[in-house]
Amino acid sequence: MFENESRIDRVKRFSKIWWKSRADAGKSQEFMALGIGVSRKTIQNWEKGLSSPSFFQATEWFRLLGISPRKYFLEFLYPNLFAVKNSDGETRLDEILINMIKNFSVVEKEQLIYLMTGNHGSSWLALLQLFSIYCQISFQSRATIARSILENYEIEKITEKLINPNKTKIDLDMLEAAILQCKAAAKNKDSGYSTINYENNNIDIF
Repeated sequence: MFENESRIDRVKRFSKIWWKSRADAGKSQEFMALGIGVSRKTIQNWEKGLSSPSFFQATEWFRLLGISPRKYFLEFLYPNLFAVKNSDGETRLDEILINMIKNFSVVEKEQLIYLMTGNHGSSWLALLQLFSIYCQISFQSRATIARSILENYEIEKITEKLINPNKTKIDLDMLEAAILQCKAAAKNKDSGYSTINYENNNIDIF
């Protein structure tokens, strides 16, 4: 964090998480108040740094916005990294990526290593392009593709046709829930959605 930063300054930066994420998602204070079950004044207090949401309210906040909280919390935890424009763009990207990976769970790190170096037969660069394309198509198309992959996985698991089974932990319940939320986002014409794992205190985007 910033050296010699006062508590008041930290509170002010913390409040940025709420107003900036809401602005990015294009949602009103009234929408957030109704969805979380608090008054508009409470939302205003959070965004001014006069009070803060509970953990449950914070997870509901990003669930309603349909965006990942990771970026906003990383900006709070590493203000120097995100606030200062490094003349060496590649160096700054390296720093951002390293700090993001540090905040990954053990399972996330294992899955990333498997995708990059695992003996699964696919090129990591090709997978990266595939993921990038996937994130640019509509939610309706994403849900259809994800459902097809999940069903193929379940069939091949039963028929013992999987390649490298059990090489990485897969959360099928989270994926199933994400597909349903993706379909709901498509129907509601939302800008995104998030999946929440209360057991492990994880909030993330699918």
